[in-house]
Amino acid sequence: MIKTRMQLMSEVVGSKPSILTVIKNLFLNEGGLRGFYKGLGSALMRQVIYAALRLGMFYSVMDISKDKWGHTLNAGEKAITSLATGAVAAFIATPFDLALIRFQSDGALPLDQRRNYKNWFDALSKIMKTEGFFNLWKGAFPTIVRAMSMNLGMLVPYEECKQRFKKRFGEGRITYISSSFVAGLFTAFLTLPPDNMKTKIQKMKPGADGKLPYSGFMDCAGKTLKNEGLLRFWVGFPIFYMRVGIHAMIILLVSDGLKYLILGKK
Repeated sequence: MIKTRMQLMSEVVGSKPSILTVIKNLFLNEGGLRGFYKGLGSALMRQVIYAALRLGMFYSVMDISKDKWGHTLNAGEKAITSLATGAVAAFIATPFDLALIRFQSDGALPLDQRRNYKNWFDALSKIMKTEGFFNLWKGAFPTIVRAMSMNLGMLVPYEECKQRFKKRFGEGRITYISSSFVAGLFTAFLTLPPDNMKTKIQKMKPGADGKLPYSGFMDCAGKTLKNEGLLRFWVGFPIFYMRVGIHAMIILLVSDGLKYLILGKK
């Protein structure tokens, strides 16, 4: 929520949103702690579908390569696999991602422009009814680019670091925690720019002239670069790392832990 609001505030020329300002405004103006969890249902549905698919497909290919093809994927093959599985997962989960962004941006709109969705099902139903079925995939391209960046930054460095760290530190906590930390940094750095574009595209509404502020991903990127500057693609990086980097570390460590406990695989 904080990350999304910072990205939207950065659209205002000359605005320099701070983490503390966003937190204060959310707490005071949008229902206290409840304001930080708007769209939680959409976020959970998105994770159930998106995370399960992108991780499940990637490691399924890894297992097939090792067990049936007789070799472990090299770095290039891992990169291609991570990009492909991330794209497929993101495309399927885009409607829930759209609903999440709508929930998180609603409180930043004037009262007469708010959508006031009740829950993720209500959000998807109203989007289909008022905007059309295919608009459930509004912002699909930046969502897919973001997912591809996330899978690439998260899975490839993690698996490559594990292979190398095991030779130096052996099979232990240092290897897994260090590998997940490196993966978290890569994930946050590569994912934030497309995430920024995705947020702006998915929350946009037509202006007084009936035109949308952005015609697509490249137009949004170009206007962001022109109006905000190159570094604004990474606006809110510390809070984004807290959101995505640590999220990546937890997912990777828990995933490996479960595979070891259930399947006996390391």
